[in-house]
Amino acid sequence: MSIHEDTIQGLQEALAYVQGDKTKGISVTITVPDEEIETINKFYELSERNKRIATVLINELDQAAGQ
Repeated sequence: MSIHEDTIQGLQEALAYVQGDKTKGISVTITVPDEEIETINKFYELSERNKRIATVLINELDQAAGQ
């Protein structure tokens, strides 16, 4: 299929879903451990300056680990 055909098909399936055909819906469940949620919440409580610092440190650690 072309990009155009894929787009049209996706839009038709979305419309069918909105109109009640729940077989056209796609869902994904992601489980996140509580510890990770706590870490994310702590990150968002930081000041903007500290968020930037933390982001730089994380990126540098990823690079150092070869990721």
